[in-house]
Amino acid sequence: MIKNLVIILLITLFFSINVSAVSEIALNEIKRPQSAILFIVDGFGSSYYYPEFSPSALDGSSLLKANTYNLSFGTRVADIRTKHPITGIAHSVLVTGFSDADEETVGYPDATIFDITRQHGFVNLAIMERGDFMNMRNEQDIILFAESNSIDEPQMSIQIEKAPAGIDDLMYEWKMKLPDYLDGKKGVDKYSAYNRWCIDAANAAAIDIIKNHPSRRFLLTVNIGAIDSGGHNMGDDDYVKLIESLDSDLYPLYKTALDNNIAFFLTADHGMSFATINARRGGHSSDKYSTKPESLRIPLVILSPNTVTGIIGGEFEQEDIAPTLLSVLDLPCHLQYADGSAINIKKYASIFVKADSQYQVSLWNNGQKLSERSDSEVIFAGLPLDSSYTIKAAGSGGTFEEKVSLDSDKYFNFKKPESKPESSLNTSNRKLIAIILILIVNIAGLIIIRRIKD
Repeated sequence: MIKNLVIILLITLFFSINVSAVSEIALNEIKRPQSAILFIVDGFGSSYYYPEFSPSALDGSSLLKANTYNLSFGTRVADIRTKHPITGIAHSVLVTGFSDADEETVGYPDATIFDITRQHGFVNLAIMERGDFMNMRNEQDIILFAESNSIDEPQMSIQIEKAPAGIDDLMYEWKMKLPDYLDGKKGVDKYSAYNRWCIDAANAAAIDIIKNHPSRRFLLTVNIGAIDSGGHNMGDDDYVKLIESLDSDLYPLYKTALDNNIAFFLTADHGMSFATINARRGGHSSDKYSTKPESLRIPLVILSPNTVTGIIGGEFEQEDIAPTLLSVLDLPCHLQYADGSAINIKKYASIFVKADSQYQVSLWNNGQKLSERSDSEVIFAGLPLDSSYTIKAAGSGGTFEEKVSLDSDKYFNFKKPESKPESSLNTSNRKLIAIILILIVNIAGLIIIRRIKD
């Protein structure tokens, strides 16, 4: 009798806790990526391989350019720059879409792309040789990272929050493989091997999830650090050789993305500058280098089935990358601090609507209702570009209505400002209280049952 009462209490409690949900309606057939890889090349200036640019040293002399074949695939944004050519800050801008972000900002709630992907069921995993500061690590479900910047004596660690079964073992396996990659090598070969290990480890992680967790969406963040190290410690000629090595070493990971419907984003935190031709050291963040185009220009190359191919003109900033990544994944750009905007590269547009869960949200075209749904967040995906629609949200508080012409993704918030559901508790707090209450009921039930047995 008491056992049944406990079960009833649990069920009642579970279903009485309102948890926000997302409904997605695809109005047309679309080809959208299942997952994504964000591949960050530390210190990689687009000036050294983009055909539009010719790199120069501080004294005006012309520098060498890399011969590349694989680094311009899919969609290539011709002119995109960082405002802050500093590793920690630039990585923070990359993942928050906020031009004034720093490492602390990354730790704020709902600040990063990782917060958004997690809310939509993605697993976040990373393999990083640079940019792996504490708040970046804490955003990952699992990360294999470098404790130091040393290529001669690298120290790798693994931090786990939660991850699909088997990934932790794979990360440890690749941690132990690094010495074999570096053994007996020196100079450019050693630096390239350090990058190659990271690329191969990332490829193994992607393949493992694809094979063993085929329905699981993921965001894999990768940072290779040896091109930046090469720029600081070697000449401009060796820096270019490292870029050419990357061009060939990257192909297996690129092929995995291509063959498995994974969006691939190639970018950098900042570039690299040299004082003269044949200078043996370069830089990017000091006053001497930080304003030079070679330090500020970064690549942005995207491979995805739902993006246009070719060169994207115009001028863009690093803070535009995070909103663009979310747009390509058809995820809402609810980044808390973002001031960047998605670059219009998708073949279609999506409309994202937030509303009180009891509201009926509907999409209309030429007076005809196309679809209707009731949820805390509704996504209408696959809408033709340059088309016009009306969005309505009807409920006890009235009716909201917006007309929109789609030249890109659009976002609407129809939640009433005064609405404070569940005593103003947000979804995360409600979930936490639900768990606590369930545990209390479980423990109370066990105590009662034990007393009856005694």
